[in-house]
Amino acid sequence: MVKSLNERITENFVRDFFSKNNLHKINKVNIEEQKSINPRIVKQLKTASKKGSGSGYPEFIVSFADELNLLIVVECKADITKHKSKTGDKFADYSVDGVLLYSSYLSKEFDVISIAVSGQTKKEMKISHFLQLKNDKEIKEIFGNKLLSFENYINGYKQDDKKFKQSYAELLQYSKTLNDKLHSKKVKESDRSLLISGILIALEDEAFKLSYLKQNNPKSLSENLVNTIKQQLSTNITSEKADGLIHEYGFIKFH
Repeated sequence: MVKSLNERITENFVRDFFSKNNLHKINKVNIEEQKSINPRIVKQLKTASKKGSGSGYPEFIVSFADELNLLIVVECKADITKHKSKTGDKFADYSVDGVLLYSSYLSKEFDVISIAVSGQTKKEMKISHFLQLKNDKEIKEIFGNKLLSFENYINGYKQDDKKFKQSYAELLQYSKTLNDKLHSKKVKESDRSLLISGILIALEDEAFKLSYLKQNNPKSLSENLVNTIKQQLSTNITSEKADGLIHEYGFIKFH
Protein backbone atom coordinates (compact mmCIF):
# COMPACT_ATOMS: atom_id res chain seq x y z
CA MET A 1 0.00 0.00 0.00
CA VAL A 2 1.41 3.38 -1.04
CA LYS A 3 1.60 5.87 1.79
CA SER A 4 -0.42 9.03 1.14
CA LEU A 5 1.69 12.19 1.32
CA ASN A 6 0.34 15.42 2.78
CA GLU A 7 2.27 18.68 2.66
CA ARG A 8 0.28 19.97 5.65
CA ILE A 9 2.11 17.43 7.82
CA THR A 10 5.46 18.93 6.81
CA GLU A 11 4.16 22.44 7.46
CA ASN A 12 2.86 21.40 10.89
CA PHE A 13 6.28 19.98 11.75
CA VAL A 14 7.94 23.34 10.97
CA ARG A 15 5.21 25.36 12.68
CA ASP A 16 5.40 23.26 15.86
CA PHE A 17 9.20 23.42 15.96
CA PHE A 18 9.25 27.20 15.65
CA SER A 19 6.55 27.52 18.32
CA LYS A 20 8.25 25.23 20.85
CA ASN A 21 11.78 26.57 20.38
CA ASN A 22 11.13 30.30 20.29
CA LEU A 23 8.54 31.05 22.99
CA HIS A 24 10.82 33.58 24.72
CA LYS A 25 10.98 35.66 21.52
CA ILE A 26 7.29 35.65 20.65
CA ASN A 27 6.94 39.46 20.90
CA LYS A 28 9.94 40.17 18.69
CA VAL A 29 9.24 37.60 15.97
CA ASN A 30 6.52 37.76 13.35
CA ILE A 31 5.68 34.46 11.62
CA GLU A 32 3.42 34.83 8.59
CA GLU A 33 2.10 32.09 6.33
CA GLN A 34 1.61 32.41 2.56
CA LYS A 35 1.11 36.18 2.66
CA SER A 36 2.68 39.12 4.46
CA ILE A 37 1.29 42.48 5.54
CA ASN A 38 4.76 44.03 5.42
CA PRO A 39 4.79 46.34 2.34
CA ARG A 40 8.51 45.68 1.75
CA ILE A 41 7.87 41.94 1.55
CA VAL A 42 4.67 42.27 -0.47
CA LYS A 43 6.48 44.36 -3.07
CA GLN A 44 9.20 41.78 -3.66
CA LEU A 45 6.85 38.77 -3.75
CA LYS A 46 4.43 40.46 -6.13
CA THR A 47 6.03 38.81 -9.18
CA ALA A 48 7.67 35.81 -7.47
CA SER A 49 5.21 33.10 -8.50
CA LYS A 50 6.71 29.61 -8.82
CA LYS A 51 4.56 29.14 -11.92
CA GLY A 52 5.91 32.16 -13.78
CA SER A 53 3.35 34.91 -13.20
CA GLY A 54 1.70 36.53 -10.20
CA SER A 55 2.65 36.66 -6.55
CA GLY A 56 4.74 34.17 -4.62
CA TYR A 57 3.38 32.46 -1.50
CA PRO A 58 6.06 30.87 0.72
CA GLU A 59 4.89 28.50 3.44
CA PHE A 60 6.43 30.70 6.15
CA ILE A 61 7.90 34.20 6.22
CA VAL A 62 9.68 35.13 9.46
CA SER A 63 10.67 38.70 10.29
CA PHE A 64 12.22 40.25 13.39
CA ALA A 65 11.59 43.49 15.29
CA ASP A 66 15.29 43.74 16.19
CA GLU A 67 16.63 42.69 12.76
CA LEU A 68 14.58 44.65 10.26
CA ASN A 69 16.78 43.74 7.30
CA LEU A 70 16.70 39.97 7.84
CA LEU A 71 14.06 37.48 6.72
CA ILE A 72 13.69 33.74 7.05
CA VAL A 73 11.62 32.13 4.30
CA VAL A 74 10.53 28.48 4.34
CA GLU A 75 9.26 26.17 1.59
CA CYS A 76 7.90 22.69 2.34
CA LYS A 77 7.29 19.53 0.31
CA ALA A 78 5.78 16.27 1.55
CA ASP A 79 7.87 14.00 -0.66
CA ILE A 80 11.59 13.74 0.16
CA THR A 81 12.28 12.94 -3.49
CA LYS A 82 11.02 16.46 -4.25
CA HIS A 83 13.67 18.17 -2.15
CA LYS A 84 16.00 19.44 -4.87
CA SER A 85 16.01 19.06 -8.64
CA LYS A 86 19.09 18.49 -10.75
CA THR A 87 18.54 21.70 -12.71
CA GLY A 88 17.43 23.96 -9.85
CA ASP A 89 14.58 25.48 -11.86
CA LYS A 90 11.63 23.26 -10.93
CA PHE A 91 10.25 25.94 -8.64
CA ALA A 92 6.74 24.56 -8.15
CA ASP A 93 7.79 20.96 -7.62
CA TYR A 94 10.90 21.04 -5.40
CA SER A 95 11.40 22.73 -2.03
CA VAL A 96 15.00 23.92 -2.57
CA ASP A 97 14.22 25.26 -6.04
CA GLY A 98 11.13 27.08 -4.77
CA VAL A 99 12.67 28.66 -1.69
CA LEU A 100 15.69 29.90 -3.64
CA LEU A 101 13.34 31.50 -6.15
CA TYR A 102 11.72 33.45 -3.31
CA SER A 103 15.16 34.36 -1.99
CA SER A 104 16.17 35.78 -5.38
CA TYR A 105 13.28 38.25 -5.14
CA LEU A 106 13.37 39.03 -1.42
CA SER A 107 17.14 39.62 -1.46
CA LYS A 108 16.52 42.78 -3.46
CA GLU A 109 15.33 44.27 -0.17
CA PHE A 110 16.58 41.94 2.62
CA ASP A 111 19.26 39.54 3.75
CA VAL A 112 17.52 36.17 3.41
CA ILE A 113 17.92 32.85 5.20
CA SER A 114 16.09 30.27 3.05
CA ILE A 115 14.99 26.92 4.49
CA ALA A 116 13.81 24.01 2.36
CA VAL A 117 12.04 21.22 4.28
CA SER A 118 10.89 17.93 2.74
CA GLY A 119 9.42 14.78 4.30
CA GLN A 120 6.65 13.55 6.58
CA THR A 121 8.50 12.31 9.67
CA LYS A 122 11.34 13.64 11.79
CA LYS A 123 13.44 10.59 10.94
CA GLU A 124 13.24 11.00 7.15
CA MET A 125 13.11 14.81 7.01
CA LYS A 126 15.47 16.59 4.62
CA ILE A 127 16.38 20.17 5.57
CA SER A 128 18.61 22.60 3.68
CA HIS A 129 19.59 26.16 4.62
CA PHE A 130 20.90 28.96 2.44
CA LEU A 131 22.02 32.55 3.00
CA GLN A 132 21.71 35.28 0.38
CA LEU A 133 22.69 38.83 1.29
CA LYS A 134 20.89 41.88 -0.03
CA ASN A 135 21.72 42.73 -3.65
CA ASP A 136 24.10 39.78 -3.89
CA LYS A 137 23.50 36.93 -6.34
CA GLU A 138 25.75 34.52 -4.44
CA ILE A 139 23.84 31.90 -2.45
CA LYS A 140 25.70 30.13 0.34
CA GLU A 141 24.65 26.85 1.95
CA ILE A 142 24.78 27.24 5.73
CA PHE A 143 23.66 25.83 9.13
CA GLY A 144 23.46 22.11 8.28
CA ASN A 145 20.43 19.80 8.10
CA LYS A 146 18.49 20.52 11.29
CA LEU A 147 16.06 23.28 12.19
CA LEU A 148 17.41 25.75 14.76
CA SER A 149 16.00 28.35 17.12
CA PHE A 150 15.65 31.88 15.74
CA GLU A 151 18.36 32.99 18.16
CA ASN A 152 20.81 30.53 16.60
CA TYR A 153 19.83 31.60 13.10
CA ILE A 154 20.44 35.26 13.92
CA ASN A 155 23.76 34.56 15.65
CA GLY A 156 24.97 32.42 12.75
CA TYR A 157 23.89 35.06 10.26
CA LYS A 158 25.78 37.79 12.11
CA GLN A 159 28.91 35.66 12.41
CA ASP A 160 29.01 34.73 8.73
CA ASP A 161 32.31 36.02 7.29
CA LYS A 162 30.74 37.72 4.30
CA LYS A 163 28.05 39.39 6.41
CA PHE A 164 30.66 40.56 8.91
CA LYS A 165 32.76 42.14 6.15
CA GLN A 166 29.67 43.79 4.66
CA SER A 167 28.61 45.19 8.05
CA TYR A 168 32.13 46.42 8.76
CA ALA A 169 32.30 48.24 5.42
CA GLU A 170 28.91 49.85 6.10
CA LEU A 171 30.10 50.91 9.55
CA LEU A 172 33.21 52.55 8.10
CA GLN A 173 31.12 54.46 5.59
CA TYR A 174 28.68 55.55 8.28
CA SER A 175 31.57 56.64 10.52
CA LYS A 176 32.82 58.94 7.78
CA THR A 177 29.33 60.38 7.21
CA LEU A 178 28.85 60.91 10.94
CA ASN A 179 32.26 62.59 11.30
CA ASP A 180 31.41 65.00 8.46
CA LYS A 181 28.05 65.76 10.08
CA LEU A 182 29.63 66.54 13.45
CA HIS A 183 32.26 68.70 11.74
CA SER A 184 29.49 70.73 10.07
CA LYS A 185 27.90 71.22 13.51
CA LYS A 186 31.23 72.62 14.78
CA VAL A 187 31.90 69.77 17.21
CA LYS A 188 35.66 69.78 17.78
CA GLU A 189 37.59 66.78 16.52
CA SER A 190 38.76 66.00 20.06
CA ASP A 191 35.14 65.90 21.26
CA ARG A 192 33.60 63.80 18.47
CA SER A 193 34.71 60.40 19.73
CA LEU A 194 33.62 61.36 23.25
CA LEU A 195 30.17 62.35 22.02
CA ILE A 196 29.72 59.11 20.06
CA SER A 197 30.99 56.93 22.91
CA GLY A 198 28.72 58.81 25.33
CA ILE A 199 25.69 58.16 23.14
CA LEU A 200 26.54 54.46 22.91
CA ILE A 201 26.93 54.26 26.70
CA ALA A 202 23.58 56.01 27.25
CA LEU A 203 21.81 53.71 24.78
CA GLU A 204 22.69 50.77 27.04
CA ASP A 205 20.10 52.23 29.43
CA GLU A 206 16.64 51.00 28.39
CA ALA A 207 14.82 54.04 29.82
CA PHE A 208 16.99 56.44 27.80
CA LYS A 209 16.72 54.26 24.72
CA LEU A 210 12.92 54.40 24.86
CA SER A 211 12.63 58.09 25.71
CA TYR A 212 15.24 60.04 23.71
CA LEU A 213 13.15 60.21 20.52
CA LYS A 214 10.41 61.95 22.50
CA GLN A 215 12.72 64.75 23.64
CA ASN A 216 11.82 68.01 21.87
CA ASN A 217 14.16 70.33 23.73
CA PRO A 218 17.90 70.10 22.92
CA LYS A 219 18.89 71.34 26.38
CA SER A 220 16.77 68.70 28.10
CA LEU A 221 18.10 66.01 25.78
CA SER A 222 21.75 66.95 26.42
CA GLU A 223 21.20 67.01 30.18
CA ASN A 224 19.40 63.66 30.06
CA LEU A 225 22.23 62.23 27.96
CA VAL A 226 24.96 63.34 30.37
CA ASN A 227 22.98 62.20 33.42
CA THR A 228 22.44 58.77 31.85
CA ILE A 229 26.14 58.48 31.00
CA LYS A 230 26.95 59.35 34.62
CA GLN A 231 24.54 56.73 35.92
CA GLN A 232 25.88 54.02 33.61
CA LEU A 233 29.52 54.78 34.41
CA SER A 234 28.90 54.92 38.15
CA THR A 235 27.28 51.49 37.99
CA ASN A 236 30.01 49.79 35.97
CA ILE A 237 33.37 51.27 37.05
CA THR A 238 34.99 52.63 40.22
CA SER A 239 33.82 56.03 41.42
CA GLU A 240 37.28 57.56 40.95
CA LYS A 241 37.42 56.59 37.27
CA ALA A 242 33.75 57.50 36.76
CA ASP A 243 34.26 61.02 38.15
CA GLY A 244 37.11 61.69 35.73
CA LEU A 245 35.20 60.43 32.70
CA ILE A 246 31.99 62.24 33.65
CA HIS A 247 33.92 65.49 33.74
CA GLU A 248 35.12 64.82 30.16
CA TYR A 249 31.53 64.32 28.95
CA GLY A 250 30.40 67.60 30.55
CA PHE A 251 30.96 69.57 27.33
CA ILE A 252 27.81 67.93 25.86
CA LYS A 253 25.59 70.07 28.12
CA PHE A 254 27.03 73.32 26.79
CA HIS A 255 27.43 72.69 23.06
